[in-house]
Amino acid sequence: MMDIIIDCLIWVIVFFLVLLIGFGLYLASERMKEVSRLRKIDRYIEEKQHKWYRYFKSEEPFSDELIPKHKHEIEGIEKIFLTYLKNISSTEIQDKIGDFSNQYLMDYYQRLLDSRKWSQRMNALYRVADFQLYRLLDKYREMGKRKLTHEESFQLLKIFSMFEPDVFVEKIITNTMKLSEFEYKKLLTGIEPNTRQRLMNCFDQLPPACQYSLIDTIGKKRNMDYIPFLEAQLGQNDAEIRIRSLKALHEIGIIVNLDRYIPFVSSDIWEERLMAAKLLQNVPLKGSLSYLEKLLEDESWLVRTQAAQAIEK
Repeated sequence: MMDIIIDCLIWVIVFFLVLLIGFGLYLASERMKEVSRLRKIDRYIEEKQHKWYRYFKSEEPFSDELIPKHKHEIEGIEKIFLTYLKNISSTEIQDKIGDFSNQYLMDYYQRLLDSRKWSQRMNALYRVADFQLYRLLDKYREMGKRKLTHEESFQLLKIFSMFEPDVFVEKIITNTMKLSEFEYKKLLTGIEPNTRQRLMNCFDQLPPACQYSLIDTIGKKRNMDYIPFLEAQLGQNDAEIRIRSLKALHEIGIIVNLDRYIPFVSSDIWEERLMAAKLLQNVPLKGSLSYLEKLLEDESWLVRTQAAQAIEK
């Protein structure tokens, strides 16, 4: 009986040893494939980066030599494109990258978007946004009907903001996704002025987090054309909307109608009084001194400090 047990244990040990060796060989093989792939990508970049540079700088015409024939060449092109997009602000280069991608990379990314692997689908969604692949609109609409992860849905929403503003605005209004303020700001920072105006026109229909983010991103634009919209929000019942609108108006830095801001000097909310003190910095002292003197006696130390700074300027 003991001999049988020992034999069984030996076979179990042998089995696991063979399994470990096989697994180790598999990992080694995969590692070698990955190293080989990376070397091919690096070699492509080394050989072709100067040709891409001359094409982007219009020093030589486009050459069929740049059309990728293998996957590692596409991956090398991705790295080259991303480097230019990240480090060089050039509409001409962006257009050339977009034109090339829509003509020669569309099929590749379409296959990735249909992949069963989440990582490949996400990588494709990032790249089609970076490279402006507008020719895959039907695929984006089809994906929008699927059950997607939050990350996929968010990136798809970003793509719609670029190529399908109607769909983008509709999805924002219907609030089919629960987005954070941070996510809304990522979406709203780069949208076209016409799309931003459409969101402003239906402001009351937007989710609160989107309303707050829209106001914040408008302030960052520092565009005088947005002042009437922001001033209109000062009458909202939501104190957070009023405070953020005051902050956005302060960032723009221009007071068109002082009377719109005077009521906030006596607000029950200290953040509104603080923003009033900041806004009064943009008014000649002759017109703001009496209000700033009142704020110097405010119960909030921050408000008093801000009022004193406004008077000193």
